[in-house]
Order: sequence, then C-alpha cells, then structure tokens
Amino acid sequence: MTGKGSGRRKEDINKIRNNWDSVFGKKKTKPIMTIEIEIEGSLSTQEVNDHIEKLIKKDKLVFKSTTKYI
Repeated sequence: MTGKGSGRRKEDINKIRNNWDSVFGKKKTKPIMTIEIEIEGSLSTQEVNDHIEKLIKKDKLVFKSTTKYI
C-alpha cells in the first residue's frame, strides 16, 4: 500500500512563516482597570460602588488613561 511510512509530509514553508505568530505567538492579555477614589470616612464596599455609580451617572468621574498588561 502507498502512503504509509515515516516520511515527512509535504509542507509549505511560506505558509508556516506567515502564520507562526498566530499559532505559537503570545496569548492576548486582558487589561486591568484600577480606580482610585478619595472618600471621607469608612464605607462598605456596596456604599463605595453606589457612590461610583452616582458619579458615573452625573458625568463627574474623571478617567486617566493608563494601560498595564499582565
């Protein structure tokens, strides 16, 4: 029978070179967002979340663009 054995398969070198990064490249990472706020007194996590939501709705939350990938 033909087609059996330990010989190499035919390969397209250019196809391998062009797709090397998509196959073996680094995996995409998700950005992490850190929000720093100053609030007087001690609040629970839910109270902080509520306060942030109010600021977002009133367009009073200022974002500084900093990107950090892990």
